[in-house]
Amino acid sequence: MIDNDIHLSSSTTVDRYFLDESGHGGDLASAKALDFAGQPFFALACVGVGDAALLAAKLDRLRVHHACGDGELKSTKLGKKLTPIADELVTFLGQHRWPLFVELVDKRFFVAIHIVNHLLCGPYEFDDVDMASRNMIAEFLSDEDSDAVLLAYISACKALSVTSVAAVIDLLWDWLDRSDAKIARTAQVLTKFARDRVRKPSAKAEEFLPIADESAAGKKVWMLPNLQCLTNIYARINQSRSVNLDGVQLVHDEQMQYAKVLEDSKTLMEQLATEAALPIVPFADYRLRGHGDLIFATGKNEPCLQAADILAGCAMRFARDGNAQKGRIEKQLRTVFHRMIDAGSPMQATGINLVMSTRLLETLGVPHIPADILYQMFPLA
Repeated sequence: MIDNDIHLSSSTTVDRYFLDESGHGGDLASAKALDFAGQPFFALACVGVGDAALLAAKLDRLRVHHACGDGELKSTKLGKKLTPIADELVTFLGQHRWPLFVELVDKRFFVAIHIVNHLLCGPYEFDDVDMASRNMIAEFLSDEDSDAVLLAYISACKALSVTSVAAVIDLLWDWLDRSDAKIARTAQVLTKFARDRVRKPSAKAEEFLPIADESAAGKKVWMLPNLQCLTNIYARINQSRSVNLDGVQLVHDEQMQYAKVLEDSKTLMEQLATEAALPIVPFADYRLRGHGDLIFATGKNEPCLQAADILAGCAMRFARDGNAQKGRIEKQLRTVFHRMIDAGSPMQATGINLVMSTRLLETLGVPHIPADILYQMFPLA
């Protein structure tokens, strides 16, 4: 497909960023099984746009060229057309030097991370239990047959009782005790300390669980992938820009259920940034310079949201198909996914951030830096 109005626009200031998700962004505490209703992965994609009208025109040409019919381009409805459309879209963004940001999350690993950070390491700083050790324990929990532990922790979030938390700790201890792995012994030491804490008369369930957020309807939600993905993309945008965030618009696909949660989290993140109380992590800068505006819109009102939906859908499909088929992924889909990786620059925080275990990355055939080496390169301050 030949694009007749291609022009490089590196001098164009990108102040509008369009975000959309794929893979059902509900809180994981509502999961009834670890297949997460057939959607084990979540993706949030963000596209920085210097000229919204130009991108909207490109999307319209893609719709016509690929005979997609009237209406918006939706990744869930494109079928086999999704991959070639995503391929052309990545090319277009690259030609205009507009950034893309993707967060791709394995939900099982996401639950394991919360167990490590809240149940086992809740009272500890990173100087006490370093990030590399936390990640290794989370990978061990995620990769091995730990379904009973993960499901018990999900149930404990909803039960919100010391008794339910204590049951998770006992279950985790017994599960770790059956393993000969060295990391299991490290995790068991932390589990013993957690058991001592939960037995104190003053113990509260909230000390071992993630903080619950509240939707506009007053519903409590835990372990919301959309939330962490949005805040990390916000921090990545902050790192990618040579100027501050003032005047930036984050245009997110309409969120009827979780808009308030996302807005509240963004506000808290901005407040903590002024207090220097946010994490230091590789390839994202939480020390916000200024602040942008978060608005919610539909693809009808903001056609550029279609671009974010296409990239999110492509990333989610790559992970879902590769996991289900043990790494056997359709060739063009693999090529496009790797082009999305190559479109990024780690030091500019663009491209794809993969929140999953090393074993899964190896199954998917994705190049990566081992966690222990990564955290040696970027030690936490």
